[in-house]
Order: sequence, then structure tokens, then C-alpha cells
Amino acid sequence: MAKLELTSIGIVVKDLKKARSFYTRKIGLKVRESDPKMGYLALGATKGGKDAALNPWQPTPDWGDMYEPALKRIGEVTGIGFLTSDLKKTVAALKAKDVKASIDRDNATFGRFSDPDGNVFFLAAPDKVKVHRAGLSSLAFVTVASRDSKKTGEFFTKALGMRQRRDPGEEGEPDFFSYRLSTEGTAISPFTPRKDMYTNPADYDADMAHIGEETSIGFNTDDIYAHQEKLMGRGVRFQKKAEAREWGGIQASFLDPDDNVYTLMQYPA
Repeated sequence: MAKLELTSIGIVVKDLKKARSFYTRKIGLKVRESDPKMGYLALGATKGGKDAALNPWQPTPDWGDMYEPALKRIGEVTGIGFLTSDLKKTVAALKAKDVKASIDRDNATFGRFSDPDGNVFFLAAPDKVKVHRAGLSSLAFVTVASRDSKKTGEFFTKALGMRQRRDPGEEGEPDFFSYRLSTEGTAISPFTPRKDMYTNPADYDADMAHIGEETSIGFNTDDIYAHQEKLMGRGVRFQKKAEAREWGGIQASFLDPDDNVYTLMQYPA
């Protein structure tokens, strides 16, 4: 049966060339794939790796109806989290390169950094680490806003075959659930926004507004038609059925219970 992999997570930038320079020279990401003619760039914490690639996209007018909505997404909290074995050293190293970075919690296990366009990324460190080293080791997770995170989690496990991981929440907070296709793969972490989670009400409104939007999360399969039939048999709704695209592959898009949009792709041989 066709294998499913979470291979890409997109963000929107003003200038792809400048973004490439920033992410490689200051953040330390590696170029996994690049096609300047198509405006395609895939970056990773490592050259290889089973985690998803970060795909910066520069919107152009030929995007049609997607152009204006894409421009509005520049400078958002992306929900993308990178793993590091030493948060303090990583934040210090980023600051030394004039990157806006900070540690969010007193226990020094969670932080964030921003790119020149104002896109915000998370930094996370595991509780127990054998070797402490500055820098990013993988694209660990991406968050997805949901009206009912439990229902969305059931969609990931029952429809997509992802495995659930449960992490204890902070004192007084509920446990945190994430879903991934493989141990070393990137996780999707659905969450339901609550007003008490935010110090700025505008941030709550912004996250609620993202429900039912394009997630920029891309799955890859080696047999898209077989996998499309498999997912449809499990009740997954497709926004667009699989069809050949100008970049040489085959692409479809499907919806979760909140109408968040995900991409399903089959790359050229």
C-alpha cells in the first residue's frame, strides 16, 4: 500500500533570495532542494533527515486568487517549532547574529525567533539531553488551530494513520497531544484556542481566523491515486482531486474536520 510521509511545511516571505540567505547563514538551515525557476526552496536543519522541510514561498501575481491571501500571511506566528539540544546556547548564538530570539519560559525549554519579515518560529528543548549543542536539530512540529483538538486528533490517527504522543502540560494546564507518522518525522499538534491562553486578545482572534485555512502542510506518497482512494474510503473529504501539475508531479488537497487544507503530492520519479 502507498506510504504516506509529512515532507513539507510552507511559509510566506517577501523576498525568497533574502530569505534563503537569512535561513542558511544566520539560522544555519541547509538547502535540501532548490529550483529557482519555479521559486521552490526546501530547507532543513540537516541536509537529509526524516523531518519535514521548510518551504519559503514568495507570492507573485501569477498566483491568481491565492496572491492577496498569501501576502496577508507574511509576518505571522507560523506555529512551526524547531528542536534544539541547548535552548540557551541556541538563543545566544542567534542573538549574536542579530536574530530576534528569546526564551519564553523560566525552565528554559521553550523559546522563539523571528525572520526579517516578522514570521515567528518556536524553539523547543527536550527535558533530558545527553549532549548539549547550540543550533537546530530538526523541524519538530507544526501547530494547527482547531475548534475541537480531540476530534482533529482522531482524524489524524484514524484517517491518516498517525501515532499519538501525550506530553504533560504545565501546572494547571491540560496535557499536550501531537501526532506523527514516524518516530523521527515532524509532528502535527492541533490546539483549540482559548481566550485565557492569550495576553493579547488580537492573538486569539488571529488564531481563530486561521481555522479553515490553508495549513501549508504537505504530505508525500509514492502512489497518490491509491492513497486518495484509501483516504476517501476513510471518509476524508478532498477539496481537489489528484491531477498532474506544471512542476511535473501530481497533487491533491484534502480537508480535516475544521476544513483546514492539506496537500497530498507525488513527486516525479
